[in-house]
Amino acid sequence: MLLPVEEFVSRLVEPHGGLWAVEDRIVVGDCLTALRHMPDSSVDLIHTSPPYNIDKAYKGDHGDKQGLERYLDFLRQVIREMKRVLKPNASLFWQTGYTQTENAVAGDILPIDMLSYPFFKEEPPLILWDRIIWRYFGGMAFKRKYTNRHETILWFVKPVDGAATPAFDVDTIRERSRELDKRNNFWGRNPGNVWEVDRVAYGTTEQSSHIAVYPEEVAEKIIRASSKPGDLVVDPFSGSGTTCKVARSLGRRWIGIEISPEYAKESVMRIGFQQPGEVQSLASAILREKVFGGRPGSLPLEEISRRLTPWARATPVDRCRHLFQDALSTVFPNGREAKPRVWQRFDQLIDSGNTHDPVVEADTLLLASYRNRRNQNGVYRYRTGLETLEALVMRVAQSGADTLKGFIEELVAAEPSSYRLQGTNVALLRVDRRLKPPAHASQLEVPWLQAPMEIAAGSADIAHDTPSAPSDEAYQPSLFTSGGQG
Repeated sequence: MLLPVEEFVSRLVEPHGGLWAVEDRIVVGDCLTALRHMPDSSVDLIHTSPPYNIDKAYKGDHGDKQGLERYLDFLRQVIREMKRVLKPNASLFWQTGYTQTENAVAGDILPIDMLSYPFFKEEPPLILWDRIIWRYFGGMAFKRKYTNRHETILWFVKPVDGAATPAFDVDTIRERSRELDKRNNFWGRNPGNVWEVDRVAYGTTEQSSHIAVYPEEVAEKIIRASSKPGDLVVDPFSGSGTTCKVARSLGRRWIGIEISPEYAKESVMRIGFQQPGEVQSLASAILREKVFGGRPGSLPLEEISRRLTPWARATPVDRCRHLFQDALSTVFPNGREAKPRVWQRFDQLIDSGNTHDPVVEADTLLLASYRNRRNQNGVYRYRTGLETLEALVMRVAQSGADTLKGFIEELVAAEPSSYRLQGTNVALLRVDRRLKPPAHASQLEVPWLQAPMEIAAGSADIAHDTPSAPSDEAYQPSLFTSGGQG
């Protein structure tokens, strides 16, 4: 997944090259160099957070404190290139905070969204479609002003003939309503443009050694609503890889650009814990929990296949489907009075974590990769959990032995930070999917960037192994530092 910016440029300009040759990669180098070589009108969605220029201690020799004029000129150039590569009606989400002041007035703050807004309005201008406030908890406390607990996300759209019709699938991000009012939308309310999402906590699977990681939940709202599967999502300041990881989890193509080789390597490992879609993510969770028993180790491929088939055949998805359809029949087409009762029933069912219901169990497993689910109401979560579970059960139950082995091999190859295939054995390297960032990038464990470990074959028992550390990559990126958030 790592791609030096020089190779990125080479693949784009060679006779038979193109975006297909550089997608699903973290490009290591200066974002301006990469963006300038990307084709016009080629990107479906950009979600990024630029460096804030406040002297943060990012890794690598890429200073985060430039003169204000130089900093703004850099942002202006990046914005110009982002506007160029966006497709007509495509969206750009610009997530920012505050930068430094140079006027020697103590306490004066400079909001980056205000400073950079004029650059988006230069020819050809983008339309400011909405302004989102990400409100988090905690934050730096002050004695003489209010504690800062928010960032701003400007949503721009590239217009066609002065008008814009951006993609916006609100149904995929609806939230549980506050009141069980029968007039409310059955699947939930529009989440609005103030998002209360706590910052990434220490020790979670979202954490890396990057000092400013924004939550996956924020990126998930944006990518679900403003793109569709197969679209190309780009983050020119990819930092810890949040946007790219979430894009991958939702079946989007993606490109991240990161100037720090240390952060780029960490983000590759983090993305390597993520399957490219919801059915695959559930399948991987079933492998970890049901087949490997929630412990690292190794099993023959044939044994994994043998354990999956009876699980799929014994999972009562038909019973769950009938239960759900019976509930819906009391609401649609004219049963508005029953809506509060159905909401309450499925909210309680989902919140109970009842593992006797396979859809509730599937929902719990999906939460690890799709954080925004916790905001949605029970009927929506049950419906989407059921759809995902049905698709997986059908694929496993209806597959012959060779087809099922091929599916398992695809899962293993798609999640190289968790699994390794060696001969006819599959090794589960790590269950918790945490980066556990070291003090130095040279100590980072990226097992699939190194020689395969030895796995004992021929036994159906789980054998336990530990991967070794990889070698360093030598990249020389230039200019500005990593993203403000990433």
